Amino acid sequence: MSGPDGRTGVGVLVASHARPRGLVAHHPAGARATIRSLVALIVVGGLALVAGVAPAHAHGGEGHGATKPLGGAGAVVIDGYRIELQGKPSPLAVGVESGLVARIDRAGGGLAPVSGGTVMIGIGRNGAPIATHAATEKTWAGSYTLPFTPIQAGAHDVRVVIAELEGRRFATPLTLDFHVDVERAPGLGWPAWTALALTALIGGIGLYAAAIRARRAPAGALNLLEIDWLRRVLTSPAFLPVIQVSAVAVMAAIAVLGFIDVQDGGVNLATKLTWTIWWPGIIFTFVLAGRVWCLACPFGALNEWTSRATGAWRRLPRVFRNLWWATAMFLALTWADEQLGVVRSPAVTAWIILIVGAVAVGVGLLYERRSFCRYLCPIGGLIGIYSMTAPLELRAKDSAVCRGHTEKQCYQGGGGGRGCPMFEFPQALDRNNYCTVCLECAKGCSRDNLTLRLRTFGKDLWAATRRALDEAYLAVALVGLTILVTAQMLSAWPEWVSALARWLPPVVRTNLKPVTYLGLVETVLLFGASLVVGPLLVLAAAVVSRRLTGPDAPGLKRTFVVFGYMFVPIGLAMHLAHNLAHLLLEGSAAWPALQRAVAAFTPLSLGEPDWTVAPLAHEPVVGLLQMAVVVGLFGLSLVAGHRLSLRLHADRVRASRALVPFAVLAFVFTVAGIWLLNQPMGMRHGM
Repeated sequence: MSGPDGRTGVGVLVASHARPRGLVAHHPAGARATIRSLVALIVVGGLALVAGVAPAHAHGGEGHGATKPLGGAGAVVIDGYRIELQGKPSPLAVGVESGLVARIDRAGGGLAPVSGGTVMIGIGRNGAPIATHAATEKTWAGSYTLPFTPIQAGAHDVRVVIAELEGRRFATPLTLDFHVDVERAPGLGWPAWTALALTALIGGIGLYAAAIRARRAPAGALNLLEIDWLRRVLTSPAFLPVIQVSAVAVMAAIAVLGFIDVQDGGVNLATKLTWTIWWPGIIFTFVLAGRVWCLACPFGALNEWTSRATGAWRRLPRVFRNLWWATAMFLALTWADEQLGVVRSPAVTAWIILIVGAVAVGVGLLYERRSFCRYLCPIGGLIGIYSMTAPLELRAKDSAVCRGHTEKQCYQGGGGGRGCPMFEFPQALDRNNYCTVCLECAKGCSRDNLTLRLRTFGKDLWAATRRALDEAYLAVALVGLTILVTAQMLSAWPEWVSALARWLPPVVRTNLKPVTYLGLVETVLLFGASLVVGPLLVLAAAVVSRRLTGPDAPGLKRTFVVFGYMFVPIGLAMHLAHNLAHLLLEGSAAWPALQRAVAAFTPLSLGEPDWTVAPLAHEPVVGLLQMAVVVGLFGLSLVAGHRLSLRLHADRVRASRALVPFAVLAFVFTVAGIWLLNQPMGMRHGM
C-alpha cells in the first residue's frame, strides 16, 4: 500500500483538518428616538435577525447536498484501490445531518468506481474507542455512506474498514484511519439566539424602567412596587398558592419516580431534575434575586401551611435559633452526596425528599411561621449568605414612619397580609439573608412604606449592620468546601486519595477494606478543609491583620467575623463555576429523561429519547464563563474587604494594612480554584 507521503503498510493515517470559519454578526445601530420607538426597534430588529440572518447561515453558505472531501490531505491508495473520505455536506458541523462517505475507485487512469463492496465506517471523539457500522452505497456508485449527525465540535477519528471489494474478500480487512474536525453549529446557533433574546429583553426592561422613572420622577431608586401591573401580580392572593402548589406537585412526582422508576441515576428523571438541573441551577437564583426561591420551595410551603393549619404560636427553642444546625446538615448532605452516591440513586433521592418534607411538616406542627426555613433548612444558611450579593432588595422607605406606626401589620399581620413568615421587621431590615420577597409585609403595610428596588451587587456584604459568628464561619467554611468538592470531581482525585491513604498505619489498611479506608480519607479531607483548614487560615490572617494595625486594633473575634463576609464572593465563585459545568455540560440530558418518563408513565409522548444529546454549551465556552465568574467575584471580594476594613478602622492607612493578609488569602483561594477548574473534570451523570 502506498499513500500520498510514499509510505507503505496496511493502515494509513491521513490528516484531514476542516478549519472552522468565523461568523460575523452585524448589529444595526439605533438612532436617537423615543423610549417606545427604541423598544420597538429592539423587538423588530431581533425578529429581522431571526428571519434574515439565520437562513443565510443555515448551512455555512454551502448546498446541503454537496459531497466534498473532508480536508485537503488527498486520497489513500491501497492494493490497487483509491479511497477518499468525503462528507455530505462538507465540512461537518454540529447538529447538521450529514453523511460520512468512503469514496472507492480503482487506482490508475479513469478512476472507475468500485461497487458492491462490504464497507464499515465508524467515528468517535479524538482518542475514544470507535464502533464501526455497515455503510450503504448511496446515490453514486462507489460512494459508501454512513449517516451521521455530529453532537460535539472538535477533533474526531474516522475509521474505514473494507472487508470485500468486487467479490474479493480480504483475509485481513483493509483498515484506514482519518482525522477530521467538526465545526461549531452553523449559523448563530441557539445559544447565540438565546443571548440575543436576553439582550433584547434586558434592553426592553431597561428602557421600560427609564420610561417609568421619567414619568414618575422618583427621588431615589426605582420602586418596582410602584409599577401597577407588577404590584398587582406580586401581591395577588393567588400568586403564591399557584407557585407553591405547583412546586409541591412536582416534588411529589419526583419522589414517586425515585421509588418506582428504574434505579439508574443517569436516566431516571428524579435524579436528573434534582441533581443535574435544580441543585446546580438554584445557586443562580440566589445571586440574581436573593431568597426568591423560598417563595416556591415545596418544603417551605409545607412548613408554612402546617403552621397556619395548627395555629402554632411557640417559638423554636433558642438553642436552635442559629446557623450552626443548618451548616451541619448542609455538610452532612454534601458528605452523603460524595460518599453514598446520593446523586446516582433515585431511591435515596426520594427518601431525602420525604425526610426533609417530614421534618418541615413536624416543625410546622409545633412552631410558628417558617421556623424550619429560618433555622433548620439544610440549604437555608447557604441561601442566606449568598443572597447578600443579590442586586434586589426589599426595604422600608422611611424607618421613622415605621417607628411611628404601633400596629406593625407588616410583622403581626393584617390589612391583607399575614405578617413576615421569616421573623423579620421591615423597620430594621438592612440585608437579604432572611427575606424571601414574599411581600406579606407590603400587603399588610397601611402606610405604603415598603420599596422593592435594585441596588449595587454585593452591597449587603459591607453595608449591613448585623454580623454574627455563625454566618462568618459559614462563609469561610464554604470556601474550603467548594474547593474540596470541585477537587473531588477531577479525574486525578482517586489517585490523590490513594496516595494519601498510603500514609495510614498498616493496621488500618490491613483490617479495613480499601473502599472503607479510602472513604475515611475523603471524609477527613471534606470536613477538615471546610471546618478546620479554611477557618484557621482566615483566623491566621486576622492575627496578622491585628499585628499590622497596632495594639489597639479590634479584637480577634471581631476581626474574624467582620472580614469573614469578605470571603462570601470567593466561595460563591467556586460554587457558581463548579455548577456551571454540571448545568451546561450535563443539563441537556434531562430532556431525554423527561421524554422517557412521559412515555413510560403517561399516555402522552414527547418523542423518542435521544441520549446522545449535545451539551448546552461547549467546554471552551463553559471554561470562559467559569474564569469570568471566578475573576469577577474575586474583584467583588476585594471591594467588600476594602469597605469592611474602613468600617472596622477609621484611619484609612490602618484600614489598608488590615486588609492585606485577607486580600492575599483571597488571592490564594482564587488561584487554587482557577487551577482546579482547568483540570480534567468528570460528570455527575453520564451523558
